[in-house]
Amino acid sequence: MRPTPDDPSLLGPLRRPAPLIVAAAVAVFAVLAWAYRGDAAAGRIDRDADAVVDALGHRSGSLLADAVTFGSPPTVVLFALLLAGLALYLRRRRLAVLAVVGPGLTGIATTVLKPVVGRTIGTATADGYAFPSGHTGGAVSIGLVVALLLVGLLPVARTGPAVATLAATALLAGGTVGAGMVRLGAHYATDTVGGFCAAVALGLGAALVIDRVADRRARPAPVT
Repeated sequence: MRPTPDDPSLLGPLRRPAPLIVAAAVAVFAVLAWAYRGDAAAGRIDRDADAVVDALGHRSGSLLADAVTFGSPPTVVLFALLLAGLALYLRRRRLAVLAVVGPGLTGIATTVLKPVVGRTIGTATADGYAFPSGHTGGAVSIGLVVALLLVGLLPVARTGPAVATLAATALLAGGTVGAGMVRLGAHYATDTVGGFCAAVALGLGAALVIDRVADRRARPAPVT
């Protein structure tokens, strides 16, 4: 049974590529976590990214630094609740669930995984654990919900444009906040990539589960 207009599919044209995207995000996260486990120094990618961010100038750097507020826990919670309310108003119950579950799982995962990976920046304390970036993950998790809302509301019926919408929204949110965290010296660039991948894997993974569970519940009971 296909989703009804009152209970539309969460992923829509993204349902087929979503598992591949999740697998790629998990793979990149695992490689980076293994490469930088227990480390405290910047790698070559981090040094190159620092140079690019520093070259933006004082004004652009200040704007990026201000943008990190978008990834802070209070802001992520606020946007998650607002998006959940909007989704319920639009009768998109699956999206409302994801608006809470996606950012929630991302916040928990990035917090728990920091001491597990053990990469530090600055001081080797709980405040100095750097990988993965929670701010970047939070921003991306909200960006994914916004992207899925756009894919559901706009006439984006083909896979290519839907993937492009998802990628553009996630990169805008994660790239802006991630660059700001690098500018502030709170994270290395690879930490922000780790946060990005964690949010993508958990957000799209949760969306797949939500769609599957909702589809099963929507099927008619077998006739006996």
